Amino acid sequence: MASRTSASRKHHDKDVTRPSGGGRSAITPPPGSGKATTIRAAFGALPLEHQRLALLLVDAFRTVADESEIPETEARNLVYRVLQAGLLQERRAPSARRDLARALGPSLADLDPVPYATVEQARRLAALRASLLRKGALSTAAIADARGITPNNARQWISRNRKAHRIFTVTHEGETLVPAFLLDDEFEPRPQAQEPIRLLRGAGEDGWALWAWFATPSAWVGGRVPAELLATAPDLVAESARQRAASAV
Repeated sequence: MASRTSASRKHHDKDVTRPSGGGRSAITPPPGSGKATTIRAAFGALPLEHQRLALLLVDAFRTVADESEIPETEARNLVYRVLQAGLLQERRAPSARRDLARALGPSLADLDPVPYATVEQARRLAALRASLLRKGALSTAAIADARGITPNNARQWISRNRKAHRIFTVTHEGETLVPAFLLDDEFEPRPQAQEPIRLLRGAGEDGWALWAWFATPSAWVGGRVPAELLATAPDLVAESARQRAASAV
């Protein structure tokens, strides 16, 4: 291997001369070699950067051949495969970077900024819910404790009265709540609330929206709060709910 490598180096030194003084690279063929003349002509037609790459590859091949014990053919194939792998990686790099960016998170173009009006609406809704909760609401556990029944029976009681329009419920942080104004001192549904609940549910209002209607001053009841009039003016509250339901259709 050493003798063959030495012969290869001598042949290489004879054929290839490096540029000196900043001149162009050139390959000097052995006298009378037509193939070498063709190679020199092809090499000279390459851009300077390509000539430099070719010389670097020659150096790399010679180093591999000198330092390894594999045949020159295998060394040549190894250099070729390394070059091909490098070029393939370079071509794939932009796509790989884009794939990585998509995996890490959306680009600004993929994001849909939340409109300011939506943020303000969400803030007002949160404030309204907090205000309603301060008026009082009972959880399933609280109703079970107040009525002296099990939590499972309390859930059934809530479901039965909700279907009959005697009460309505809201959900807060995953928990079902019954607004306190719907129940009397014995924790029974106030019968005066049934008709307004039925009418407004028929118009598509329920949950938080329904509670907001009961707790907000209304022009239909002279600017007063419907929930506060259930005991003294239930017919007026029912009529107000009927007009509200009619306007919503």
